[in-house]
Amino acid sequence: MLAEQVAEQVTWGELGCPKAIGAYRLHGASVRVKNIHIIVAEDDPRAIFTVVTLHPPLGPPEFMLGHRVA
Repeated sequence: MLAEQVAEQVTWGELGCPKAIGAYRLHGASVRVKNIHIIVAEDDPRAIFTVVTLHPPLGPPEFMLGHRVA
């Protein structure tokens, strides 16, 4: 999985408006969603979040939602 496969920002709707914590598919990669993201998204499919890329010393990059920006 390449970091370029995931956008720097994503809408809540692109993730399918998650109702539970977990990993959700986005452009062939898995993006982790936490409970705080569900709360601040306010069930708005147009809510925009940053995507944070974590680079562990071993293995592929990992992706998770960052801050809501809009």
